[in-house]
Amino acid sequence: MPIDYETEKHRGFAFIEFEASEDAMAAIDNLNDSELFGRTIRVNFAKPQRIKEGSTRPVWSEDTWLQQHAGETLEKKDDKKPEGEESETTDQTGEPPSKKAKKNPQVYLDITAGKYPLGRIVIMLRADVAPKTAENFRCLCTHERGFGFQDSTFHRIIPGFMCQGGDFTNHNGTGGRSIYGGKFDDENFQLRHTGLGVVSMANSGPNTNGSQFFLCTGRCEWLDGKHVVFGHIISGIDVLKKMEKYGTKNGKPTEKVIVSSCGEVV
Repeated sequence: MPIDYETEKHRGFAFIEFEASEDAMAAIDNLNDSELFGRTIRVNFAKPQRIKEGSTRPVWSEDTWLQQHAGETLEKKDDKKPEGEESETTDQTGEPPSKKAKKNPQVYLDITAGKYPLGRIVIMLRADVAPKTAENFRCLCTHERGFGFQDSTFHRIIPGFMCQGGDFTNHNGTGGRSIYGGKFDDENFQLRHTGLGVVSMANSGPNTNGSQFFLCTGRCEWLDGKHVVFGHIISGIDVLKKMEKYGTKNGKPTEKVIVSSCGEVV
């Protein structure tokens, strides 16, 4: 951030220039609505190579750009089946029922806004797809390692996008830790940000997963291949919608929204 040298305060805006075009494109893709030290970054002007001279329209506002780049890091799977073999139906997560035969754990988060309880959210963790990430979240809900989500805040809520929490150390988006000691790698990107109720890991770049997570309140396909989806809400969508009402465009909630209690459904 450029500093006002007279007051030594940040001006609240920045100009960033990259040497490599691929770095610039990656930054444009990731910076808008991202977070830095608990504050939401908004990109107002983006001008990559080969864009019309004088254009100030962000490239992600174009449907053609989204069609080309959204989820491009995911490998395309061949949907063709050998002759005589019946194709399996898939659910909204893109996984066939046979792959979910194993019982996945379920956890709950009781949510409070100010002094008012909003209700309970129950999440199914996809241990069949992302076992390491699911186990991290489960343990943080049960506090069986001596720390976890209870009394932590949802420090960032943007209507139509997501509710982010899990920073139980600093409560502002700068902290948190995993059960594995610090950060851990992205497990896989098999599941996608298909819409309302998807649960995904927040990060500060590749392989920087800790304890912060977000609950999607809408489809976020541009996050596919960048954030690890590891579960979805099976009960309490109405609670998530109540939480969303406390959000703002810059992400700072109008009321303190916390996890008042959490654990595993047994």
